[in-house]
Amino acid sequence: MTVEQLNKLESERTSFDERVDIKEVKIDQNAPAAERAEQYLSQIHNPYHFRCGDLAINVEFSEGGKPLRDCIKSYLIRQKEKE
Repeated sequence: MTVEQLNKLESERTSFDERVDIKEVKIDQNAPAAERAEQYLSQIHNPYHFRCGDLAINVEFSEGGKPLRDCIKSYLIRQKEKE
């Protein structure tokens, strides 16, 4: 998938029923990283709009924002502190 194709997908909204459930995506963990990325993209169809069970997921990135890894780490730390 090219950057242009990804940019086009980012702006396209899909209905809940059209979204792929990420739980159904199967990736060969022994494949090289580039191949795993291709497997993911070919199965998820739109990496910006998918679902996880009954939850619709919309992924957005802001310019100058924190890296996703840092956001997830902060979220997990906050959840652990609530316990």
